[in-house]
Amino acid sequence: MTGFVLLFAVACLGGVIATVGDRIGMKVGKSRLSLFNLRPRQTATLVSVVTGMVASFSTLMLLIALDSQLRKGLFELDEIQDDLSQAQIDLESTRSEKESVETTLAESTVLQEEAQSRLRETNRSLRTAAAREEEILASLDDTQAQLETVSEQADGLQDEIGALQNERQALLDEQAAVRSQIAQRDQEIAERNEALATRNAEIGERDEQIAQRDQEIAQREARLEELQTQQRFLDEQIARLEDDFENLRLGNVAIPRNANLALNLASPKTESEAVVEIEKTLIEANRIALRQVWPGLENIEQFALLFDPANFNQVVQTVSNGSPYAIIVSSEANYVVGEPCVGDIINREGEPCLLVNIDAVVNETIYSPGEVVASVQLESEDLSDVNLRERLNTLIVRAELQASRDGVINASPIVSRRLSGPVLAFLRRVQLYGEPVQIQAIASQSVSTLGPVSLELAAVKDGQMLFTTLTGISPAPEE
Repeated sequence: MTGFVLLFAVACLGGVIATVGDRIGMKVGKSRLSLFNLRPRQTATLVSVVTGMVASFSTLMLLIALDSQLRKGLFELDEIQDDLSQAQIDLESTRSEKESVETTLAESTVLQEEAQSRLRETNRSLRTAAAREEEILASLDDTQAQLETVSEQADGLQDEIGALQNERQALLDEQAAVRSQIAQRDQEIAERNEALATRNAEIGERDEQIAQRDQEIAQREARLEELQTQQRFLDEQIARLEDDFENLRLGNVAIPRNANLALNLASPKTESEAVVEIEKTLIEANRIALRQVWPGLENIEQFALLFDPANFNQVVQTVSNGSPYAIIVSSEANYVVGEPCVGDIINREGEPCLLVNIDAVVNETIYSPGEVVASVQLESEDLSDVNLRERLNTLIVRAELQASRDGVINASPIVSRRLSGPVLAFLRRVQLYGEPVQIQAIASQSVSTLGPVSLELAAVKDGQMLFTTLTGISPAPEE
């Protein structure tokens, strides 16, 4: 509050001094006084400046006289600042000492807590040790009692040990007697083992005889299976011949049942291309069928084949994928020469009457060159001319049946390019070899679904090829 009063007083005093200075300046100016050879205006200005300086100095002195703090601020400021700096240094030192004391106090507190914790743990250990001491003392009493009991039992055990030693001696005597009996039994067992070894030798000889009989039985069974295969084939041939004979009684058979009339190898990619290929095959089959049923027919303009439209559409969907297919048109019945319905068709008075079936199979490789198609085993008694030819016929029949089962359409085998010379030379080599061998029919070239089945003959023994219809004979085994 004193500061505001001083400021107000200084302001008022400044106003009064300014007014007085202005009046003095005006009076000096009006009086046109001149000091120090100055002009009146300059003299008035100088008087105003001096008056202002006197006013300012007097104001400052008045303030110094009235306010002790201002006096200290003007004359003792450096000492105050030095004292303030020293006080700040002392304050920082005091703060550092305070922090150090607080850190030491915290550490002392932690150490005190740890010491109290160890003290509590030591007290617990002392109490546990005291309890354990009481238990040990109780246990010691029990042990003393047990010791007295054990001493009594030891005396009894000494008596029992004496009795057991007597029994042990008796058992040792019995053991010596038993060992003597065991030695006698071992001698008897050795004699029986010799007799058993003799029996085992006899049984081994009989097992060898049985094995030989089993081998002979297996060979006979294999031969029986071959004969049964031949019989089934012959039965099929007989049934086919009986059907043909029945048809012959009615007339000359021109087209037998299941006969392939036409084959066409195609790879259509769309259904429209498939339709074109199938129709081409049907036209070719129609031409062949009409010329077989009606010999001498030159201009074939009529269509005599009758087929199932569903069968046609199914084959179209099957073959229209771009893969190579064999399209086959085959007869579903026997037709004789001069079939009446065909005559009506030729005279443009009848409808198609020759029932056919349309089929398609993928034309793929069935056998690779060198692949075994069929085989027969030759024994010593099969090396005569008659038996050797019979076994060769069996091999050819087997090869035809196997090729047919594997999907070859024209399954009739062609052995050694239909040359009889290599086959006869091969059979002669088999006879000269003079030992049981296996004759294999192997593919001489790749055999596809359409066929034909081109074969060569090979003689094999123990998995090793001896000679073929294309190679020379290996050295005959020594006698």
